[in-house]
Amino acid sequence: MENELETFVNNSNFVLPGLVLFILAFWLSFTLLGYSVFKVATGASNFLFNQHILFHYRLTIQEKGTLEYNNSFYRNLNARNKRKFECNVKYFIHKKIFEGRGGLNVTADMKLLVAGTATQIAFGHFPTIYEHFRRIVIYPEKYFSATTQRYHLGEVQTNGVIKLSWKAFIEGAQIKNDGVHVGYHEMAHALKIEDSTLHDTEHCFMDKDALRNFHHYATNRIQKHSGNAFMRDYAFSNSEELFAVSIEYFFEMPNQLRKNEPEIYNYLTIILNLDPINHQNPIVR
Repeated sequence: MENELETFVNNSNFVLPGLVLFILAFWLSFTLLGYSVFKVATGASNFLFNQHILFHYRLTIQEKGTLEYNNSFYRNLNARNKRKFECNVKYFIHKKIFEGRGGLNVTADMKLLVAGTATQIAFGHFPTIYEHFRRIVIYPEKYFSATTQRYHLGEVQTNGVIKLSWKAFIEGAQIKNDGVHVGYHEMAHALKIEDSTLHDTEHCFMDKDALRNFHHYATNRIQKHSGNAFMRDYAFSNSEELFAVSIEYFFEMPNQLRKNEPEIYNYLTIILNLDPINHQNPIVR
């Protein structure tokens, strides 16, 4: 018995390290294989989902005309990108509940314009339909929020609701070169939440390094703000508001933003995967 025990101990000097190496090698192989399968499955799933949207969701000629008249970003796209934009808009409308408040009747054209704004912000990450957000609530004018105890022109709630003042939305859409558009602003907040909401299938599509660097830059930029800047003062409330306001300028005044705030412009092109100065094909990669 003692001889057998001694033999086992001696052999274990070789057996145990070998067993550990085998387990580590097996775990590594399984992990790499599993990750590869996951990536392939995810890629295939995304491809099929893209094709599903492109095949099943189309705008009518009248809807295309309304969108083209009201949305210059869509109007300037090439034919291939227009088709993608249209399908995303249609799918967005199909998936959302639109609700009018304060006596407002939400029309088909209103749904189309709101969906167009949401699609525009997220177009570099097509298809994105803001899965976390189920309801779009539209008020005739500014509204009183029971949560903040003040009046708002727009609001994004983490419980999946986006609220908009239609008067403010239309004013932002009609005046195209002032860097003020409540639709862009609120959809920017919504897109940020969508990216960070892990229980949704849409998440982590934005470049994490660029997002982190943007917020680091924003914190320093806000601290140095002296009240004399290209963008309006509200942008410098905090880094989240700087992100949303910057996106308003990014789409309404891209050339001016790039000239006056080149760091912000460059961060946004990476984060959104868009360069709006390239009108026909703004997708960066």
